[in-house]
Amino acid sequence: MGRTSRLGLAAALATAPLCLGAAVPSYAADGEECDVSALAESERLADTKVRASAPMARMHVPEAHEITDGTGVTVAVVDSGVEPGLPIDTAARVALPGLSPVRLSGHGSIVAGLVAGPEGVAPGARVIDVRVLDTEVPDQSQGQRGVTSEGLAAGIRQLVALRRTTEFQVANISLSVGQDDPRLRAAVKELVALDVVVVASAGNADPEASDSFRGTPRNDEDVYPADYPGVLAVSAVAPDNDDVRGFVVPNKDTDVAAPTYEGLSYNITGQKCLVTEVATSWAAAEVSGVVALLRAAYPRDNAKQVVARLEATAEGSDEVPNPWTGAGVVQAHDALTRTLTVGRNGRVDRTVREVSEDAMAPPAPERLDLFGSSRTLLLWGGLVAGALMALAFILRPLARRLT
Repeated sequence: MGRTSRLGLAAALATAPLCLGAAVPSYAADGEECDVSALAESERLADTKVRASAPMARMHVPEAHEITDGTGVTVAVVDSGVEPGLPIDTAARVALPGLSPVRLSGHGSIVAGLVAGPEGVAPGARVIDVRVLDTEVPDQSQGQRGVTSEGLAAGIRQLVALRRTTEFQVANISLSVGQDDPRLRAAVKELVALDVVVVASAGNADPEASDSFRGTPRNDEDVYPADYPGVLAVSAVAPDNDDVRGFVVPNKDTDVAAPTYEGLSYNITGQKCLVTEVATSWAAAEVSGVVALLRAAYPRDNAKQVVARLEATAEGSDEVPNPWTGAGVVQAHDALTRTLTVGRNGRVDRTVREVSEDAMAPPAPERLDLFGSSRTLLLWGGLVAGALMALAFILRPLARRLT
């Protein structure tokens, strides 16, 4: 990767079903990093000295804020819980029964901060806190609960029921399991049917896997709920156009991607922190914020139209989506301002795709043209033969006169 990498707690937990982190480059000083292991009773350390979010600049979010900050839109965050007291406008809170009375993971708080914190993508949006787990590595002897497809399904059903009294337009699920579950599939289908844009993380790479194999364009990792129909699956890209294959899995259901390194959010302690990971959990949160901006700017668009705007304006390196970055890196300002004709079925009839080398995916294998030189010789031979025939036809009358 060209940088010093280290394994933090979140990286070590990436082997669990929960979609968290991977081996990541780290530049932040101690006490400044976003840390899922921080607890409410932990000492609050100094806020990060970084003032500008690199992912926000990469996605042109500051320019998008000149149009909207997401006011009027509510985003449901299905996660480990959002700590009360953080500078995040919370509309409602629901939780699965039997969870610990105190939050044992900062994952949900960091996600919510990236979505709608003061330095988040949609600071004007509100958040619904849907708590579905205690911690990434639960202590079964203490009755702690981790992420499961059953828990995700139950949380989503609670969220669907909440829709009767609390309106929301976006649902962020920065969690994943590796196997399809009919209960989870049915719950997601019900949520999608409410015309909610469901955003989910597309899957992180296993930091303990061998470096000898990082995937090819033909690989397709199973990641749920990202792989379910109607879900916007989000991957992450590395800074400086680094190869993302050490961070995220190849997933053919990936729709778009987002940068995450040096994003700004909050730990449970209230400390403003710096994201030092390339991880799809954080990418999904940022894209949920961009979706909130779109839903605020285009309130009459349905979920399919919103997703179509997002994909049509993403910056990619290829017209063909790839399993690491999908259509490319989302561009908030472009999605808000580009003139598009989008049907109710999500079909885009007019757009111009942008290209940026920052959004480049791992290089695809080169196709070997076995007949390239022969094809060239045949082409030139045909052109020369045609020219000679034309010349003979022109000179034929002259030859007759001379004879």
